[in-house]
Amino acid sequence: MILRTEIVEQSVAGDRVVKLVKDVVMTAGSVPLGMVRKRLAGPEPSRGSVLLVHGFGQNRYTWHTSRRSFSAFLAAEGYDVFNLDLRGHGRSRRFGAGSPRLLDDYLKEDVPSAAAEVLRLSGDSRLFLIGHSMGGLLTYGAGATSLRPVLRGTVTLGAPYRFGQGSMALVLLRQLLLTLRFTGLLDGNPRLPLGIIGRHLRRRRHLWNAPRLPIPIRVWRPGSVEDDVLDEYLDRAFDWTNIQIALDILRIGADRALTSRDGRTDYGAAFEHLDKPLLVIAGSEDTLAPPKSVRPAFERSESRDKSFRAFPLGHIDLIVGREAPSTVWPAVRDWLNRR
Repeated sequence: MILRTEIVEQSVAGDRVVKLVKDVVMTAGSVPLGMVRKRLAGPEPSRGSVLLVHGFGQNRYTWHTSRRSFSAFLAAEGYDVFNLDLRGHGRSRRFGAGSPRLLDDYLKEDVPSAAAEVLRLSGDSRLFLIGHSMGGLLTYGAGATSLRPVLRGTVTLGAPYRFGQGSMALVLLRQLLLTLRFTGLLDGNPRLPLGIIGRHLRRRRHLWNAPRLPIPIRVWRPGSVEDDVLDEYLDRAFDWTNIQIALDILRIGADRALTSRDGRTDYGAAFEHLDKPLLVIAGSEDTLAPPKSVRPAFERSESRDKSFRAFPLGHIDLIVGREAPSTVWPAVRDWLNRR
């Protein structure tokens, strides 16, 4: 349901400002989820509905800052855009949707529930899914199972279909955390305050922006995001999550894709057999989701309409980087327009 509607002027990028209808939306059911809907005012029909799904420990501000907004860009291009906060994140947490127990909660409940609300409010019969990082994995899994009948196509940005491939540091991190699981230290499923990490990154931005500093895992390519845009992103997009979600992602290895915790649903197999339009985007400078971990989704997909693009960007600069509005964003728009 729509809780509030207003007309807003939002900056897309640079000097481009657009007037949009903005709705604050809450889904029905036992787990109320928050979304922000944006669309052009006027009688013209939209080009289609788009559901944006953020990544691990993030929230809807993945897709929107006050100076650079991918969600406003898509709305300005004529799409009916819904920006989701998964349970335990952002506005969904304030609505009472507590932390997830497993990644399955997102896959089986949150993304399908949000998609149902998108279709109900928009009046469309199908929708596009766009996911960043972990959100891309969720769009692969949910889009190929419960949302298969209503899926128009899937776009992912920096989504590691084979976690760790292309990065020894990530492989070692994966082994460390999976080993810790057997010690019992993680049995309580402790919460991870990624907001604190975001504030740390902001305060020490000058170190993380030093290109010659030997840091094996970086959130962005040094110098690729202006300081004010980056500071806002780090302040607002980093959120709470828990260790079990990380462990579920880390279970993905070189020889396996995403499966449900009980083993009954093989999301990877469902995705690979899915014959729906697919666009996979990677950042060639992305050390959190290197192209070698992202590209297997494209290679293993049996879709007859699939594309792979790589841009010289890092993990978050695929969306909010200085070059994203002139490279990644138009690539996504043109792909959507053709479909």
